[in-house]
Amino acid sequence: MMNAAAPFVSARSTPPKPEIEVSAIVVNYNGRELLRTCLQSLRTALAATDAVAEIVVIENASTDGSREMLASAFADVRVIESETNLGFAGAAQRAIAEARGEWLFYVNNDAAVERTAIAVLLAEARCHPQVGALAAHMRFADRPEIVNSSGLEIDSLGIAIDIGVGGRACDVPQTTTEVFGASAGAALYRRAMLEEVGGFDSSFFMYLEDADLAWRARAHGWLCLQVPGAVVLHEHSRSAGHRSDFKYFLVGRNRVRMLAKNATSGQLARYGALMVLYDLAYVCYALVIDRSSAPLRGRASGLREWRHYRSMGSSRRPVKLAPARGLRSALARNASVGPWSDRLR
Repeated sequence: MMNAAAPFVSARSTPPKPEIEVSAIVVNYNGRELLRTCLQSLRTALAATDAVAEIVVIENASTDGSREMLASAFADVRVIESETNLGFAGAAQRAIAEARGEWLFYVNNDAAVERTAIAVLLAEARCHPQVGALAAHMRFADRPEIVNSSGLEIDSLGIAIDIGVGGRACDVPQTTTEVFGASAGAALYRRAMLEEVGGFDSSFFMYLEDADLAWRARAHGWLCLQVPGAVVLHEHSRSAGHRSDFKYFLVGRNRVRMLAKNATSGQLARYGALMVLYDLAYVCYALVIDRSSAPLRGRASGLREWRHYRSMGSSRRPVKLAPARGLRSALARNASVGPWSDRLR
């Protein structure tokens, strides 16, 4: 599978358009040096495949010299410049229109892709027509023996969880397994799936847009695989402040939006009271520990929009969700990954 180096499509020339199999997508906002490392790893990883490929950077109006660095050091990269910061969700959605690949490999600008990761993902992708997404095996860059994410699950309370977070990488089974969904921090998505389910919800701006996408994909019958051999090292939460009011607000708001769009009436009737108790406990925790009312304000904002987002979920179908683990489990996950955790929902 890993024969000659894959050709890249240059943004500086206009050759006959090839059939591009994979587009590697990076969203960047003021992450110049992180982006440089990420793109260097992508060049190496794509060259280790037999696919015709391109690298696309959605440049979210950075002011730190990222655009100048791209122009001088990465002539083989297509740069799509936005006049405003679209957030991850908006930029990821724009990439679907701008990229030309059958498969879109999204990776955070604060991550480095190991040499064989994309080749391993593509090998699995080509074998499974019902698979709409494949999750890479993300580890913490500063602690590569510890798992950052081996895919996503969503429990019956609508809480999104990174599978394996805080666990030892050596304990992860070395066989490809089905999971609920993929973290967009490092995942390969089938274009056909993205187009069928509507892609990323741009209004989320950032946080939980990948969980919302995974839920909709499952409701449409698409499967997701976790591929342990596709290793990506992640500088966790380097692109946004951990436990900041900004993040707390968006996570709280987007959690409510995701539930409004995807939870069935039966799920809300059965688990609604427990959802409220969980969120009250979470809000109290943030008030006491971080003296932040942002989680409460985010949830209140989401509730004010409930009818609008509920109307967007007209194609809701029941899907199997994981058993609820509760607040104690969330706190344990937060403690296990250290100060850069961003998956305590």
